[in-house]
Amino acid sequence: MIKATELVRPLLGFPELLDRENAMRKGLAEQVQARSMSLLERNVRIQKLHSQLLDEERSRLSAAPANASKPPPAVTQWRQSNPESCGRLGGDSGTCY
Repeated sequence: MIKATELVRPLLGFPELLDRENAMRKGLAEQVQARSMSLLERNVRIQKLHSQLLDEERSRLSAAPANASKPPPAVTQWRQSNPESCGRLGGDSGTCY
C-alpha cells in the first residue's frame, strides 16, 4: 500500500501528510504481523489518523490562496479512502487501505 500511495504523493499539496499516514501504516503493519494488534484495531487507527489528516489538509487549504483547479482523481481517491466504516467488522474493504 505504501508503494501504491507513493504515486499520489507528488500530486498532493501537502505530501508530508501522506508521509505521516504511511509511517503509521508501516508501524501498525508490524504490530499486526507480531499479533500485538488486531487488523480491525489497525483499521480503526488508520481511519482516525486519515480523518485527522484530511481535517489538517482542509485547514491548510483554506488558509492558502484559492486554486480553482480540480484535484487529480488519485488525490480524490486518497481523500475518500479509509472512511469510518473501515473501523467496523465487515467494513467497506474496497476503500479501506
